[in-house]
Amino acid sequence: MDDDIVTLGKRGIAADMTVVEFLVGMALTRGGAMSPRDLAHAVSAWLGKPVRSAALGPALTALRARGWVHCAAGTYTIGEEGIEALRGFYAAMVRMLDAGRRLLDVAVFLSLIKEFERNEL
Repeated sequence: MDDDIVTLGKRGIAADMTVVEFLVGMALTRGGAMSPRDLAHAVSAWLGKPVRSAALGPALTALRARGWVHCAAGTYTIGEEGIEALRGFYAAMVRMLDAGRRLLDVAVFLSLIKEFERNEL
């Protein structure tokens, strides 16, 4: 029965991270080196609500402690281990939102998000 259990974490299929950590990591992956203010702007755009850079402090601290994100002179960058950690989390999220349809192109994915938002309201 233990063979059916999938572990998370460093040796598992998906990194254990919060949604905010994921958003910060994705912003760094897409935007390159960023200040906390730039990160807050990117995260705010995805969430559709304003996020202060100070609110990202715990996520940045956690990502740095794991060695996934590096900081030099107030500018954050993501390392290869951070990118690798995001891969499993990202793939799982897309599959979950795709609901088994296997329609993973961008247009369909955005349609799925719009449908989800309509159903939630």
